[in-house]
Amino acid sequence: MHSEATLSAPQLSSGAIQPIDATHRFGEPGWHVWCGSVQALPGGGYTLFYSRWPVTFGFDAWVDRSEIARAEGPAPWGPFTYVETVFTREEGSPAWDAHNFHNVTVRAYEGRFYLYYTGNYGNGDWWDHRNHQRIGVASADSLRGPWKRLPRPIIDTSPESWDSLCVANPSISDTTDGRYLMVYKGVTDGPRPFGSRVLHGMAYAQKPDGPFSKTGEPCFQIPGVKFAFEDPFLWREGARYRCLMKDMNGVPGSRKCATLLFESEDGINWPPDRFRVVATPHLLHRVADGTTTIEEVERLERPSYFRETAGGCLSFAVKLLNDSPSFLVFKPGAL
Repeated sequence: MHSEATLSAPQLSSGAIQPIDATHRFGEPGWHVWCGSVQALPGGGYTLFYSRWPVTFGFDAWVDRSEIARAEGPAPWGPFTYVETVFTREEGSPAWDAHNFHNVTVRAYEGRFYLYYTGNYGNGDWWDHRNHQRIGVASADSLRGPWKRLPRPIIDTSPESWDSLCVANPSISDTTDGRYLMVYKGVTDGPRPFGSRVLHGMAYAQKPDGPFSKTGEPCFQIPGVKFAFEDPFLWREGARYRCLMKDMNGVPGSRKCATLLFESEDGINWPPDRFRVVATPHLLHRVADGTTTIEEVERLERPSYFRETAGGCLSFAVKLLNDSPSFLVFKPGAL
């Protein structure tokens, strides 16, 4: 899907409402919780990496107060218990990622573990932090650390290109030819503070921690739409690549803010009519008397999918239609 193409009705199965069961969830009192990434621990059990920031700063403080923490539990859907903070704000540091760690996703490659994230620094203004977003990576021999960050971003902005203002939301997969493929979000420079279009692109590397070479052209576009998608999650199943995306505009056969599953044969070209509606911003609740309710939520974002031989587990970050802290929900089963 390099060029902009008209999106038609989906060829994959869909549904009007795809609520997510709220049975399996993880939150922390006093914290907004976001961006979950699950991995299996050697010897048994599972660990959850996630972003969090204090409720006292408000929900929008994800941009300058987020840190990355880790929890452990007996299954990919928990229940999870906080164990440690992996990366947190570094006051007074000159680092490019001194003030914020967000969008965490963890993968295991070549006998090591890699933690990809969006970092930034800023002067305290919300937009200054957002526009300094860049993509980084840390690596470790164990999921329990210690984690070593690279001193510079692995994906930076490119002047005079579609990603010239800021970059964020990394997701990565190995490829059929032994390389590594990253999808990420970029914003084109334009009228401040927002900038111009929000697009997505791809970058290749020979090693999980780079260096990465961008393919140049953006993908996942809708003609005339400034902000079509966000929150990509990429993986490979055999020779086929799959990518979850949050629909920001409401493509035909979908609805605005739904989570869509796209498929590709090469990881670069994504047929625009090959998608399935995985979830819409609703939670499904069951109570003791057997009744079921479906609750619309303000946000159902940051999809992540954990795969293993026994099955899989899909997770989302959720913000309700009130001021309560955000949390994660987990849906066991294969996509």
